[in-house]
Amino acid sequence: MKDKLINRSLTAGQRAIRHYLNQEHDQFLMQAAICFELLGKARLAAIHPSLIIDRDFDSFLHVCAEGKHSKRPPWNIKTINATEVLQRCAQLHPGLNDFTPRLRLLAELRNSAIHLGEVVKEEEKEIFHEFIASTSLIVDQMGIARDRFFGESAGLVDAHLNKSLTEVNRVTAEKIAAAKMKYEEKYGSLDPEHSSGIIKSIESGYILEPYTDQLAECPACGNQGVLSGSIDVEWQADFDRDGEPEGAYPIVTLTPSNFFCKLCDLELDGSAELKAAGFGEAIQVEDVNPSDFYDEPDYDY
Repeated sequence: MKDKLINRSLTAGQRAIRHYLNQEHDQFLMQAAICFELLGKARLAAIHPSLIIDRDFDSFLHVCAEGKHSKRPPWNIKTINATEVLQRCAQLHPGLNDFTPRLRLLAELRNSAIHLGEVVKEEEKEIFHEFIASTSLIVDQMGIARDRFFGESAGLVDAHLNKSLTEVNRVTAEKIAAAKMKYEEKYGSLDPEHSSGIIKSIESGYILEPYTDQLAECPACGNQGVLSGSIDVEWQADFDRDGEPEGAYPIVTLTPSNFFCKLCDLELDGSAELKAAGFGEAIQVEDVNPSDFYDEPDYDY
């Protein structure tokens, strides 16, 4: 199933790029939407085919190799829609959250929730970039060669991504330089004792959401700012002396998506800008309370 989905996805993806280059934007949007949905389903199916099924027992039977018991023909299994594909893939790859608004637009196109004519023409270039960047992210994660997936357009894709990376680095450097100047204007003329008191007061005023917000050193002014993003939770077992499991504890990892510093007003948006500013891709959260991640019991059940 995974290989079939990949082959159908790459066909749609190559068509999408050709339509974009030919300025056939309606066809580009539709083929890009199909490409991303099928690629997302391939990513989920690589874990297990049941992850693309939409609450249908007969469809579950087919993907679990028990189709002989199903009342539904195998060519008519019920799968999740494009919006759900995006949500599930973003949980696997938080980097997709950088592209969520326009990927959601593509998902809605695939779900026929809006008309193609409602897409603002000025957005088409941005949608093309985010389509290229998001599909490349999944393609790379799955170990698929870009030459295979994008075909004759692989060189164009690489050049486009390299150009975008250069632009991100330039924008990030300008943001940091502007924040440094602003910090110097605000605090440069103050004596160290006075400025130290102000800085501590401002830093103590941050209101942090548990786990999704973490203090981090600002790359512009060197004081404390706030990294925010999404978290992943992985449970690790505790073993007794006999090697038997006796409990478990959660490992919580924060994948940052933005940064803000109140002292110099530096704002960084998206994982690309954060990476350009020197932030790592993920942070292991400390001082985790396991009870925060226990599911509430379903008393009605």
